[in-house]
Amino acid sequence: MRVRSVVSRSGLMAVACGVALAAGAGFANAQALEETVSERDALKACEKKICEIVVKKEAGGGDFACTLTKTWAKDKIKEGIEKKRLSWSLGNARCVIDVGMKRADILEAMSKPTHTIELAPQTVKCQVEWEKDTLDVAVTLSPKIQFKGGKAEKAWLGVKNIEAPAVIRGAIWTVAQAEDYFGLFHTDMVAEINEFTGQKCVKAMAGN
Repeated sequence: MRVRSVVSRSGLMAVACGVALAAGAGFANAQALEETVSERDALKACEKKICEIVVKKEAGGGDFACTLTKTWAKDKIKEGIEKKRLSWSLGNARCVIDVGMKRADILEAMSKPTHTIELAPQTVKCQVEWEKDTLDVAVTLSPKIQFKGGKAEKAWLGVKNIEAPAVIRGAIWTVAQAEDYFGLFHTDMVAEINEFTGQKCVKAMAGN
């Protein structure tokens, strides 16, 4: 799945959600999961929290913590993953994750010559449409991001555990392993992180 396309609105905070949507074949005709106004507002508030740390670079203050919910339309998912020569024939998808990062880690990643952020295990919980029902998927990740000169240089999702129906569990593992061993989404993740911590954060903090 093309992570850059799928998580373009929430950058560094939501990059982990992509792997939970990385597989699916043989299903169609799903009922609609639709993005809500409250979801969009919550995403913007989370972006602002992390951007305040990135842009202001203040050592004082708490660590970053936020609950993210993001819904993707089937057409958007298909558009992204087909460019990776993968397929998506499920429906819309909605994921929720509690994200946490230490303020010191974020500041050091932005200011030190080199720094690696290793996040504690975090679980992405998703609902994916299938015919007249939804499939529940939970993926536990321990992401790692290497920074050089304030820019992300390498990134790993670090999939630790997958809970999903048997019909898609194997496919998710296959895609997850392809990422960690062969960097299937590496370029997209790194580019998205750098765009978010750069232009998007400056825009998010404009006027503050």
